[in-house]
Amino acid sequence: MEPLRGPLVAINGDRLLQRIDELAQIGAIPDTNGSSRLAFTDADREGRDLVVTWMRDLGLHVTIDTVGNVIASTSENGAADAVMAGSHIDTVGTGGRYDGNLGVLAGLEVIEATFAAGIDLKRPLAVAFFSNEAGSRFPPDMMGSLAYVGGMSVEEVLNVEGADGSRVGDELDRIGYRGTAPCPGVTPHAFLELHIEQGPVLENESLDIGVVTGAQGQMTMDVTLQGVAGHAGTVPMRLRADALACASEIISQCRSILLKKEDGVMTVGTMDVEPNSRSTIPSKVVFGMDIRNPHSESLEQLKNQFTQAISSISQKHHCTNNVEIRSFKPPTEFDDSCIEVIESAAKKLQYGYKRMPSGAFHDACMVNEIIPTGMIFTPCLNGVSHHPSEYASQEQLFKGANTLLHSLSELCRK
Repeated sequence: MEPLRGPLVAINGDRLLQRIDELAQIGAIPDTNGSSRLAFTDADREGRDLVVTWMRDLGLHVTIDTVGNVIASTSENGAADAVMAGSHIDTVGTGGRYDGNLGVLAGLEVIEATFAAGIDLKRPLAVAFFSNEAGSRFPPDMMGSLAYVGGMSVEEVLNVEGADGSRVGDELDRIGYRGTAPCPGVTPHAFLELHIEQGPVLENESLDIGVVTGAQGQMTMDVTLQGVAGHAGTVPMRLRADALACASEIISQCRSILLKKEDGVMTVGTMDVEPNSRSTIPSKVVFGMDIRNPHSESLEQLKNQFTQAISSISQKHHCTNNVEIRSFKPPTEFDDSCIEVIESAAKKLQYGYKRMPSGAFHDACMVNEIIPTGMIFTPCLNGVSHHPSEYASQEQLFKGANTLLHSLSELCRK
């Protein structure tokens, strides 16, 4: 097989950008560059129709499975033994135009560029978009890819109800994307996902490519602190059982623990205060913590350190506490051979790159359970994502897609 080499074979950046722009017009948010295509809505159907049209225009063989995942392949045998790229095209309610969409449309562009160059590959190429990755309308997120690997049954998926009372199965029927291909389906040879970083690291370090080693593990917990309400003017500070003061010190202490480490992040993004009165000492506080780390043992260590801090600080503030672990997702480790192929492609193309973990979960994290998988990150402006201001330059998109092209090509040779 003739390999794809250097600048002789490259994706068409103008064509990729044009497709990204055209897809972004579906569900466009007025007066912004963003889009809203919640899963299984009319806008999602229009977006699906457009991408499927592009797939069929290239002569690809398109299959739609029973949860709405769409796979297009250069082989009439579908994704069996293919090297597959992909991501998602649904968005959050106020989303941008690159999250997910880049991975799908770049995969399509790789196939078209390969056709244009007349390259005869040893394995088929395929591109997929998975249903309901964002999870904004129906839980859980990454629903389609989770079902694709057997982590959620088709029956479970079809019976999920959204906040608006709608049901996934009914909505798939309504938009015409409840397919007949089995799910789980055939197993590709390998899978790569190109995605904007959704963080500021690559931009901050002036790098072109993130060679993603895996995804951080995640632990979420709810902390309840019970103090005693009292008059803001009559209870001396030393005699208070102030649940909010207690929460503030806990959060500060946990943040200090993390700042002393080389990796990991912690976020407190939700808090309820009772009685929520300016002139009353808070008697109860409930806050949610999101803790992430790329190593399972470090995540477990953080849980123990945080729990100990919560206990000791609560005693200091004369409060009682309760800690409830809400979820635990172990870290994802991508396939070594895929990581090496991506790194080799970035090096060959003379792009600045670094190995790095993903702070967020992606479809690739689900697919990784059954298929050798890797991810490529490209920078995005200020690290902003899931927002209409989400932006990546044409040069950044080109470098990411070109790295995908050369990586997929190399995997086709293995």
